[in-house]
Amino acid sequence: MQKVSVETPCGKVVGLLSDGVRVFRGVKYAEAKRFCPPVPTLRYDGVFDATEQGVCCPQMRAYRDEEHRFYYREFRKGMKFSYSEDCLILDIRAPEKAEKAPVIVFIHGGSFTGGSVNEPQFDGSAYAKKGVVFVAINYRLNVFGFFADGEHSRGGLGLLDQYAAIEWVRRNIEAFGGDLDNITLMGQSAGAMSIQTLISSPKLKGKIKRAVMLSGGGKRGVLLPLGKPHPRYWKKLIKAAGANSYEEFAALPAERVWTAWKTKHVVGKALFTKPVLDGDLVVSKNCDADIPIIFGTVKKDLLPPVLNHMARAYARRQKRRGTPCYLFSFERLLPPDDASFHSCDLWYVLGSLGNSSRPFTDRDRALSEEMVSRIAGFCRTSSPNAEGYDGWEVYSSRKDIKVFG
Repeated sequence: MQKVSVETPCGKVVGLLSDGVRVFRGVKYAEAKRFCPPVPTLRYDGVFDATEQGVCCPQMRAYRDEEHRFYYREFRKGMKFSYSEDCLILDIRAPEKAEKAPVIVFIHGGSFTGGSVNEPQFDGSAYAKKGVVFVAINYRLNVFGFFADGEHSRGGLGLLDQYAAIEWVRRNIEAFGGDLDNITLMGQSAGAMSIQTLISSPKLKGKIKRAVMLSGGGKRGVLLPLGKPHPRYWKKLIKAAGANSYEEFAALPAERVWTAWKTKHVVGKALFTKPVLDGDLVVSKNCDADIPIIFGTVKKDLLPPVLNHMARAYARRQKRRGTPCYLFSFERLLPPDDASFHSCDLWYVLGSLGNSSRPFTDRDRALSEEMVSRIAGFCRTSSPNAEGYDGWEVYSSRKDIKVFG
């Protein structure tokens, strides 16, 4: 690999060229004090070195062993990570030679409590090889990203981070060969829910061309309803952490803050660590949007009947509004154990099969190639009908759901 550099409005950024893809890792887009909104990064102090993996936001695996967990074995086994609250970074994978290329901004999932862009499934090099600039972003998680006492924080800090990342992309992506007026948001699970919230915000109106939501987008019912901040829960948590005031709580070591959130008032943790109506970025429970959308679910997804219903109901509503939606069901069983699980489609949709320890076959590689080709085409034309593949109709009824298997 050889070093490459680009001159951005923030200054020079140095990355690596690998197999025709320029890779820039851990690029800083903002910074934030604890429980405060992000401050955009407008200028780097000298040359920014983006040749190494960046940090992760504090989360469970920073403080507790996770080797017994399924997702560790599937996505992170043997990897090493570093953690910091100064974690507002993004990874960019761009074609070696690109000009006015479509841009994907990917938002990872993890129940708003975990995850990071430097996991191997989020390598978007397959899109760069299709002429698309692929950007994957970190955002603050759990108590650090969704503290919302209504007084010191109106909430949704993690979503404000995502918005700050999108704005950084719009200011800087032309330096990497991307088209700031052709951005597609793409995300899975909590990332998909984030996207649905973002694209309905007046602050992003006209700035996003289309969206791809995997296992999490659609009409919301009991799953992630938007509400106001819940001061009572957060005040109880401050007291449970042994702090006498918000100021004391905000000054505690990160591990102590996280441990109090993780172990105290666990029902509230599940209910209130999520996006809320903050009166700024998120101003309405209405999540309608006027852009084309792809929705996807997995055969053995997390609550598959609920996720499928959410996607179909939203698509029907969008059809009445004259906005096209495309739906798919990912039904391939992964080798060698015929596995299907929430997020298993990421290996295929992101074209990162080669980063997995699973013994994928030519059939798997062909399926991944089709999915990447269709989504890359969608990023250019708003249609996932790629040359050489069967037609994919705008959703009207269940017969229009594209099956990948």
